[in-house]
Amino acid sequence: MDSTEIRNALERLTANASRELLAKQPHWGDAILCDGLLYAARVLRSDAPVEAAQRWFEPKLAAGPRTNGWFWFWAAEALPALDLYAKTNDPRYLEYARAIAGFMETSAARTADGAYVPHPPALEVWIDVCYFTAPALALLGRMSGDSEMIERAADQMIVHRDHLIDPGSGLFWHVAYVERKSHSQCLWARGNSWFSIAAPQVLAEIEAAGGTHRLAAKVGKIRAALARQLNKIVSLQDESGLWHTVIDRDDSYLEPSSAAGFALALGRALRTRLSGLDEARARDAY
Repeated sequence: MDSTEIRNALERLTANASRELLAKQPHWGDAILCDGLLYAARVLRSDAPVEAAQRWFEPKLAAGPRTNGWFWFWAAEALPALDLYAKTNDPRYLEYARAIAGFMETSAARTADGAYVPHPPALEVWIDVCYFTAPALALLGRMSGDSEMIERAADQMIVHRDHLIDPGSGLFWHVAYVERKSHSQCLWARGNSWFSIAAPQVLAEIEAAGGTHRLAAKVGKIRAALARQLNKIVSLQDESGLWHTVIDRDDSYLEPSSAAGFALALGRALRTRLSGLDEARARDAY
């Protein structure tokens, strides 16, 4: 496809996503779709996706953020709220995100070492939650000049790594059952994509805030984990360009959402020349 065909395809996908976001029943992925529209708006230099995101947020701004119940249905809203604030300068989005971040930092359940627990009383650590929390904390920390909040975002990436990494491969389990000292039974591709997307976002905010030197040890841990993970991911890519839903099992089905996540992560890693990344293989996979 040439650049015009790619742009036309992205415009169609964005239009369909906007309609879906506004028409369907609420789903835990809505906030992620909303943020995706804002990314598309930047690429396409179009206000239409931003307007769709604003319409989706209208009743939420009126009611205020939900900070109870399962994490999936409210925590991820902080990131598109911050991106809308950056786009519109409307302070209501900033306050909405601050309310979510404030609850996460003061009231959300955690493990003894600080990892967020998404649905207590089950003492579980989920790989999804590093994406739902750390990038927004890092972005809000940069916007507000709060270097300690940025560091806490880095801490979330590291503690999720500690609970969920498979030492043999560098990939991540979906869930860690803390009390049983065990984990879920498979290496889920989309679960791995959450870490691979979130890590470069957090690293980028640390750099933009001028914190790379101060947080050098923590930055090094995140970079090393990301490079190792991505090197393994590219080695498991199917010839179709997709990945199996259980990433290391060829008898599981191929699915596109993890491929979208890995493409975003690989693009970010290649642009920043991530240390330890096998760039040649990464470009082939990308």
